[in-house]
Amino acid sequence: MAEIGIQTLERDAAAVVAMAARGEFVTITEDGRPVARMVPYAAGRLEAMIAAGLARPALRELSELPPPAPRQPDEAVLSEELARVRSSERF
Repeated sequence: MAEIGIQTLERDAAAVVAMAARGEFVTITEDGRPVARMVPYAAGRLEAMIAAGLARPALRELSELPPPAPRQPDEAVLSEELARVRSSERF
């Protein structure tokens, strides 16, 4: 993460924007104190979370995953179990 003084930002705004466009997080400082952050533009919420380090991209495509295991005869269907739990919690 780069730190740029506000005077540098005023003088070289295009260069600072280019840094953010390349994927860098740029902290803007005034008198040595952080006052703002310039971050890469993310097209969607997931991309923003990945850029912020809150999520990571998938390791493989959904189509590459194996099919779910077959349900056992005595196994509850999740949606039915959830409906049962919710109905028992109501007053």
